[in-house]
Amino acid sequence: MSARKERNEVRSAAAKVIKDARQLEGVSQIRLAQLLGISQPLVSAWECGKVTPGIDDVANIERILDTEQGSLLFAIAYPRNNPNSEYQE
Repeated sequence: MSARKERNEVRSAAAKVIKDARQLEGVSQIRLAQLLGISQPLVSAWECGKVTPGIDDVANIERILDTEQGSLLFAIAYPRNNPNSEYQE
């Protein structure tokens, strides 16, 4: 797999994982952005797959959304192992 394809896969996985976790907790993009101390357009860019969040951002999202530590990071890093992923082989 090419590096470009891998980056796109990670971005897409991050977008889906973050959006799903946020919606599951009933948190708006605006509220998540406020809690993270970032802008709402950045949250939107993550969820659209335009920008990949950093590891610290993912860890903070996990904390804010009361998600198991490392679960979002794992789902992003290994989308093929995520049962909810469209990247299953």
